[in-house]
Amino acid sequence: MARVIALGEYARGRRRRETRALHTRCCTILTASVAHARAAAVSAPPEERPTRLTRLRKLEALEEYALALG
Repeated sequence: MARVIALGEYARGRRRRETRALHTRCCTILTASVAHARAAAVSAPPEERPTRLTRLRKLEALEEYALALG
């Protein structure tokens, strides 16, 4: 019985590590996306700026949410 419990603990620990690694990767991608969107908004032609700024705000909100979960 103890071996079954130990195996269950091992499996839960592994899932937690995998979830943490995926979350870290997601946050890294979001941070890079925000930086890219910021640069694109600055260099965009005037007629595209409102669209780019809206996209930037959405990405920033998503990044903030993901980092708060971490």
